[in-house]
Amino acid sequence: MSNYIDFIGEIIDLTRRAGAKALKYYERDYSIEEKQDDSPVTEADFASEEILIGGLKNSDPGIIAEEAGLIEGNSEDKYWIVDPLDGTQDFIDKTGEFSIMVGLLERGEPTMGVVFAPAQEKLWYAAKGEGAYLVDGGTERKIQVSSKEGLESYVLIASRNHFSAQDEAVAGQLNVEDIVRMGSLGIKFSTIAEGNADLVYYTTDKLGIWDCCAPQVILEEAGGEAFDLQGRELTYDLEGRKMKGGIVGLGGNARSEVVKVIKDNISGV
Repeated sequence: MSNYIDFIGEIIDLTRRAGAKALKYYERDYSIEEKQDDSPVTEADFASEEILIGGLKNSDPGIIAEEAGLIEGNSEDKYWIVDPLDGTQDFIDKTGEFSIMVGLLERGEPTMGVVFAPAQEKLWYAAKGEGAYLVDGGTERKIQVSSKEGLESYVLIASRNHFSAQDEAVAGQLNVEDIVRMGSLGIKFSTIAEGNADLVYYTTDKLGIWDCCAPQVILEEAGGEAFDLQGRELTYDLEGRKMKGGIVGLGGNARSEVVKVIKDNISGV
């Protein structure tokens, strides 16, 4: 296990500082630009990322940040994976469902993650082999997924802004008990880690590695699973920086059923 777990408190403090900076923009006017993939980026994204990079750049791992890209470090197989504002559209829409995320990727495997939702004053964190935790206000507790057996009792989290027709088709075949809409993949995974929902999936190949690294550790340390649309281990492509196989986050025990429904309803899977 990485000795970087010793610094998780510092990463938590750094993430909180970035979140506080983002909140300063939240209720005021700020500039919004459109990236090449047509997704929005705001002043808050850049301001948050500046704080995160500033706090990480003197450590050995390199940094891969959503806006700044690759910043080389002293280690060839360890990278901080930084999402300065996960759920930018939710930030713009003022839903409160956005987060600041820092994950550590070692030899292609996520080993540490912090997800902070500043508008909700909730922070989740985990390190491989050490469990997952929620800090809500002044209270900290260890969290665990619900581990439900059947899909009929599942709560599915659907993306507020990115739920396609084929995603709807999958949802219709799952026959889950309830569907809730939510922003930020980090908050979705962490909500499942808390046991307050059971399943989320993204059938797109456009999600970045920064969307998944930190929350994957939190979900898995809470007893959940993260895998691609074919049920395979997630692969982090450091060159293309996309999760090309899609993403599924699961808190229950119906992996094979979920994968079958996805394969039956999505061409090319």
